[in-house]
Amino acid sequence: MAKISDRVLEQIKARLSLSEVVGDYVHLTARGGRLWGHCPFHEEKTPSFSVVEDQGFYYCFSCKRGGSMFDFIMEMEKVSFAESVRMLARRANVEIEEESESDRQSRDLKETLWDLYDKISNSFHYLLVSSRQGEGARAYLRARGVSEAMWERFNLGYAPSDASWLHSFLSERHYSDGLLADSGLFSRKNPHYPLFVDRLMFPIRNWQGQCLGFGGRDLSNTSKAKYINTPETVIYSKKYNLFGVYEALSALKGGRDVILCEGNFDVLALHQAGLDGAMAPLGTSFTVEQAKLVRRYSDKMKILFDSDSAGQSAVKKTVVIAQGEGIATTVLSLGPGAKDPSDLLQSDGEEALARTLSSGGIDGFHYLVQSALNQYDILTSKGKSSIFGVVRPFLDATGSSIERQGLVKELAAVLDVDESSILDDYSQQRSSPPKTVQTEEVMATTALNPAAITVDLYAMLTLVNNRELFLRMRQKLAVEDLEDEEAQALYDVLEEAARQGGVTQDESILQMINDPQLYSDVAASFTMEEFKLEPQKIVQEAVGRIQLRVYERQRSSIRRLLELSLHDGTAFDEIEELLRDKSEIDAKIAELRDRLERQ
Repeated sequence: MAKISDRVLEQIKARLSLSEVVGDYVHLTARGGRLWGHCPFHEEKTPSFSVVEDQGFYYCFSCKRGGSMFDFIMEMEKVSFAESVRMLARRANVEIEEESESDRQSRDLKETLWDLYDKISNSFHYLLVSSRQGEGARAYLRARGVSEAMWERFNLGYAPSDASWLHSFLSERHYSDGLLADSGLFSRKNPHYPLFVDRLMFPIRNWQGQCLGFGGRDLSNTSKAKYINTPETVIYSKKYNLFGVYEALSALKGGRDVILCEGNFDVLALHQAGLDGAMAPLGTSFTVEQAKLVRRYSDKMKILFDSDSAGQSAVKKTVVIAQGEGIATTVLSLGPGAKDPSDLLQSDGEEALARTLSSGGIDGFHYLVQSALNQYDILTSKGKSSIFGVVRPFLDATGSSIERQGLVKELAAVLDVDESSILDDYSQQRSSPPKTVQTEEVMATTALNPAAITVDLYAMLTLVNNRELFLRMRQKLAVEDLEDEEAQALYDVLEEAARQGGVTQDESILQMINDPQLYSDVAASFTMEEFKLEPQKIVQEAVGRIQLRVYERQRSSIRRLLELSLHDGTAFDEIEELLRDKSEIDAKIAELRDRLERQ
């Protein structure tokens, strides 16, 4: 962009106040002639970020960052000065005459796509609420317990089953084939065929309310993918956005709780129950960029993911990412019988959902500790070390040394070890090269040798080669039962593939794997016949051996508790209950061993 005149800058500042611009990102309160808030550039407990309105200047007394509204947008949006001026000029309705041809083309494309998506969003909404074509979608929403108020708040829509409708509709409005091909609305293979056909449509809006893309839920029951999202475009990237952030904005500015849930219907359910700070990632794991978006509005976040193993695995990753961005987390639970908020809304209504979530929850750190205690034997040295391994990423993400020291003290008390032991372990691991550094040594992978891998990984490689078995075996095998980290990661991949309606192509599975070693092992397994011969028999035996290991670990814990109980004067009733538990576990072990021997 060419040099911007001072006149343009003055016009923008005359039409926009600094507090108005900053207030979109930071909750400000008046005190002592200034406006104050938590600094968006660093983690802090006490507000040290100030806005001096009459001077048009902001300053943080902790991190020492300051500047004008243009500097603020540059920092928050990670854009150049020229781009920050352009963004504010559009908001202030100030025309910028001086811009390069490439800048103009880029701006025109983005503005055209924003306009296109806004119009399509409204058209889809009309089809849902007012057309005969939308009758099935309306019936589906009512069956799910979604009120019409939510249809309006989220501008829900319906993409018709007529595959020729969308291209004809847009062509009549003079959108070019080239633009439509790059819009993310049509198939890459056939630019006239829409991506969304016979689907309930969820507009994805940014914090300013602009529609950037869509999520679509299949209503035909014929698509292999139950949910699909708009692909990456010049205006949409899923890692930078959250579904529901715009709809939650006024609630968040009013101090309401941020609730991160798992799916679009969960967001609707929570808003309908009055918990209108709810939002969700867009078909992917929670990202650092999404955490930064949340941090604009709150330094606290509640997490309510599905109760299945994949959902709980996602909670652990989310807790760590949030901690790294200075967001304190609380993990919520719906309790027994309900998988997710949408299910509870459908079965019992919004009052029951709100009532269920009215109790506190558990903070992120203690959730990780409790999950690790359920997975590993705290009475053994190896178990203590494994528990520490689960919690360590949270400690790594903790920016405050004082806070980290307090967490280490708590963990030492739980594990019944000296704080110095944990600190020694932690210091040694902190001093080793980070795993994210992609040196040649870190990126090197070893060849897959089926004879040398764990039973956990062997089972999961068999399942990834025979994915139709996974849906049956996941009822018998939880990710927490696995000890091999590669096997756990592959379980999560298969769980995500199942949620997407079943991924059929091996290449698509590989694209879901980030770890180089696991990618190499899975790719190699696809070429090996032994993972395809008698898969059901192999998996049943492997699952049996894993279950046997779990039972033996449980029996070891019961034995240790019995020893302690007999020496510390525990009541007879409690000892009797432990003896009953041991007897039941002994019976399960004997039965399982007998079955494995007969196989």
